[in-house]
Amino acid sequence: MNKLKTVFLLIVVGLGVLFYTLKTEVNDLEINFFAIGQGDAILIRTPEGQNILIDGGPDNLLLYHLGETLPWWERTIDYLVITHYHADHYLGFPELLKKYRVKNILVTAHQPDDFLYSIWQQALVENNLKPSIVLAGEKFVVSDDLSWQVLLADYNHEDFNENSLVLRLTYGNTNFLFAGDLPISGEQKLLSLGFDLSSQVLKVGHHGSKYSSGSDFLSAVDPDICVIQSGQDNKFGHPHQEALVRLAQANCLIFDTQNGDSIKLISDGQNIDVY
Repeated sequence: MNKLKTVFLLIVVGLGVLFYTLKTEVNDLEINFFAIGQGDAILIRTPEGQNILIDGGPDNLLLYHLGETLPWWERTIDYLVITHYHADHYLGFPELLKKYRVKNILVTAHQPDDFLYSIWQQALVENNLKPSIVLAGEKFVVSDDLSWQVLLADYNHEDFNENSLVLRLTYGNTNFLFAGDLPISGEQKLLSLGFDLSSQVLKVGHHGSKYSSGSDFLSAVDPDICVIQSGQDNKFGHPHQEALVRLAQANCLIFDTQNGDSIKLISDGQNIDVY
C-alpha cells in the first residue's frame, strides 16, 4: 500500500509540474542573440507568445540554442525572417524545418542562383512552405503596444549585403533595430527614406565590419545598447577597430557574442535589461 501511495504522489507532483510549465508564459519581450559563431541568429519571444526568428546562423548550432531557450513543448516559429542569402545567415534553416513548425517565412525579392539556395528551395517544397516577399514600410502589429516594421527590403543589388532586410521592433517605449549585414551605402539609402530609426538597441550591421555602422547612421539610431554577433578569431577580423571606434563615439554599451556567450535582452516596454 505504501508503494501505491508513493507512486500516486509522484504522479500528482509530476502532473503539477507539467501543468505549471504549460501555464508559464513570457510576460515581457525577450530577445536572444545566439552565440552561433560567425553569423546571425536572433530569437524574439513576445509577451503574446509569438516566436520570431531572424536569421539562422552558419550551421545546425541554431537547433541547440532553440532547445535551450524555448520550453520543451514549444515547437512553433511564427515568423522566420531571412535578412539576406548568405550562408552565415540561413544555413541552419533547412534542418530547422525538420524539427519545428514554421508558420510564416519573410524574405526580400532577391533570389540567388547557387547550390545552397537550391537546398533551401528543396526544404521549402518538402515542408509545403512558400516565403512571403516583404517591402519597405510593411508593418506587423502584434498588439496595441507591440509591432515591427520593415524599413528596407532591397533586392536588385549585386552585393547580397546591400539587399539586407532591415527591421525595427517597437514594444511600449522601447525600440530595437536589426540591421542585417547592411553596409554604409545601404545605411545612407535608409536614412533617405525618412523612417524613424531611433532605437535603444541596435543589432550592429555585418558583425561589426568597418564597412557598416557609419557615423550618420549611428547618429540617427542613437542606440544605448549595441549588440555584435561575430565568431571568435574569425578570418574577417570582425568586429573591426574602425567600427568599434564609431560605436564608442555613439556612446552605446557594446556587447559581442564572440566569447561564446549568447546575449539576452528583456524589456517590459519601459526598461531594457541585459543578461
